[in-house]
Amino acid sequence: MMDVGMIVAAAAPFLVKGAEAFAGKAGERLAGKAGELCRAVEKRFKGDSYAEETLARAREMPESKARRGGLEAVLAEKMEADTDFAKEVAKLVEEAEVERGPVFDQRGQTVHGPQTNIAGSVRGPVFSGSFAGPVNIEKPE
Repeated sequence: MMDVGMIVAAAAPFLVKGAEAFAGKAGERLAGKAGELCRAVEKRFKGDSYAEETLARAREMPESKARRGGLEAVLAEKMEADTDFAKEVAKLVEEAEVERGPVFDQRGQTVHGPQTNIAGSVRGPVFSGSFAGPVNIEKPE
């Protein structure tokens, strides 16, 4: 079963900023995927004035945690109520994240001694430079 919370959290930045925000930074392919995601969500929200207003308010202030949280709650409700929509959102988020590229890239750096750089979940590739000493990669249970 998919983790709706993780998918919603990953989708929110694309939805509040819109495809145009990604066009200059990451290129046309990511902007295209972000656009597809935005259109799918807008289509699903259409006719639900509360959902439409929540999306519009989140877009007015994309850095607002409260507004993003409201959008995430509405999106999660819609995904839990419609498994086809949930699958579509999950697929589009995954495709957009692939287009975004590496989440964490340390290539070209040399890491000495204990160092922790990544916390929480990471979806996407992680690249690093050369290591001096042991490397511990543990999968959470």
